[in-house]
Amino acid sequence: MKTLILLLALSAVSLAQIGLAVPADTKDFELPIHASDVKAFTRKLKNGESQTWNLSGPNKGTWVDSKGKKIPSTNFIFVAPSTLKIKKVTKGDAGFYDYISTFAPVDPAPLPPGVHVDPGMPTGFDLTVN
Repeated sequence: MKTLILLLALSAVSLAQIGLAVPADTKDFELPIHASDVKAFTRKLKNGESQTWNLSGPNKGTWVDSKGKKIPSTNFIFVAPSTLKIKKVTKGDAGFYDYISTFAPVDPAPLPPGVHVDPGMPTGFDLTVN
């Protein structure tokens, strides 16, 4: 029985997504996304809207929604080499944050019947603002 409980506890921890709760008005909060190959940051807000923060191109340094509309982004600063900082956290910043890699995803070769490859660990985290 103890083994079963331990197995279930470890499974829950390994499948859990990283989440942070931050009080509103926290200053200079660095998003805990640390990767050496960041092309852009993404976020899916609590209202379901998806946005991208580009590190190059015409929309560099600003959030852009799925329709290409720029979102006011003066509250965010890019900290080289791969971190995004929120100057002052607001409830509107709550959502799931992740990044897009500069490396293209690798398409695996066709697998033989009955073979399955598990997806990798999620790289993003859920930001809750209290």
